[in-house]
Amino acid sequence: MSIIDDYRLLEIPTHASTQEAKSAFRRLARLYHPDKNPGVDTTEHFQRLQAAYQNVLDDIKQGSAAPNWKPYDFAQARPSRDNQYSSYSPNTDKEQEAFVKERQRAYEEMRRNNAQQDKTREDAIKTARNTLNEKRVKALYEEAFKSSKGFTSEGYNASGYNSSDANTSGTNESYSFDDFEIPPYQSFVDDPDPVKNERGSHPIRLYAAKAAFRTATYIACFAAGIYSTLYWQEAHENTKAEHPPNAYISGLYPQFRVGTNYTLATTKLFAEPDTKTQQLINIPALTNIQSIKAQGDWLTVRYQGISGWVQAKNVGFGSAQHAVETGCIGQPGIAPRHGQLIGNANGKSRLRILNQLEQASLLSFQSYDGLPPFSIYLRAGQAFAANFIPKGRYRLVLETGSLYHHTCNQFLFNDTNQVVLNNVEFASTEQSLTLKPERKVDQTLSN
Repeated sequence: MSIIDDYRLLEIPTHASTQEAKSAFRRLARLYHPDKNPGVDTTEHFQRLQAAYQNVLDDIKQGSAAPNWKPYDFAQARPSRDNQYSSYSPNTDKEQEAFVKERQRAYEEMRRNNAQQDKTREDAIKTARNTLNEKRVKALYEEAFKSSKGFTSEGYNASGYNSSDANTSGTNESYSFDDFEIPPYQSFVDDPDPVKNERGSHPIRLYAAKAAFRTATYIACFAAGIYSTLYWQEAHENTKAEHPPNAYISGLYPQFRVGTNYTLATTKLFAEPDTKTQQLINIPALTNIQSIKAQGDWLTVRYQGISGWVQAKNVGFGSAQHAVETGCIGQPGIAPRHGQLIGNANGKSRLRILNQLEQASLLSFQSYDGLPPFSIYLRAGQAFAANFIPKGRYRLVLETGSLYHHTCNQFLFNDTNQVVLNNVEFASTEQSLTLKPERKVDQTLSN
């Protein structure tokens, strides 16, 4: 939210004093404190009031501490009699360039360290899995070899013993498993002689051991397949979790709550702002309602001549027809921070934006070279320097409006698009862009 929203949330004008802000916060704190509202959960709204109060105090303090503030000159100007910025010095650019290079170097070093740690962890996991599988295969092989020599869980079975395989002679002597030499399980190969192997053992016993080894191999492959499937599903779920639907946030955008709204789902209309009170009617999803007043997480609405209370989390902003047409159904979410990059852009070209617009805006970059488009979110009246634009030719589109919707990446109301620059090239040169309220756009280049 912007600082303007904080002033509106405290219900004070933007030129209010510190004492007025304190009085407003005390009044609202007494009204929305959780201890004062045992029947309604006002914790989130009260926390939002505290954050807004702190932001307003900081803004008032900053406004009084710097009365002689002057705007920063983004474009390099030549000394002249009419230029008020004739004392321009390139030291600021050099310091900023050095700072950006240092941060980029630190980021690249962090990426290399993380990649090395990930590789070490993957190698350790792979080694542990291979060791575990090898132990399991050896155990299965020994069990199969025991069975072929007549050894069972209950002891030695003479019926399964072949005296030619023992290291001792005689049929009346007792035998233990240590009397037999276990060949290594890696030495199993297809025997060219189907009747006898090198030790003279019966082929059926050798085939049993081979079958056990093959079974263990199949089980290991099957387990690896299951593990790969589960890993893919987890990665897919994590990808979906990166872009969850916007959740309802208490006290967000109160200036848009009064007026035409629509229901997000089947919504119950209550006689009082309490779910335990009488239910008047069920309002179907995507139905327009007239919101009259907001009180905490409840709205006073009118539907088909009936007035009552609905929960704000079930109500969207604007009309249902507008939401369906734009595809922006649901809560809009918190507005992006100033200068936030929406999309992917990884370049070294630089653009300085002197923003004089009185409302929030999106500056979109549409590439003529087939690169993915991206946008920059700009708060009203705040300048920004973008150092990440990829080299190439672009068309710059300015979108202004109110109430930005995170999922749709557009403004819900007063949405206006304008092409401000067409077929402009970003390379090693630096560009400066001035955005003015009268929709006039200036572009200058500097070395």
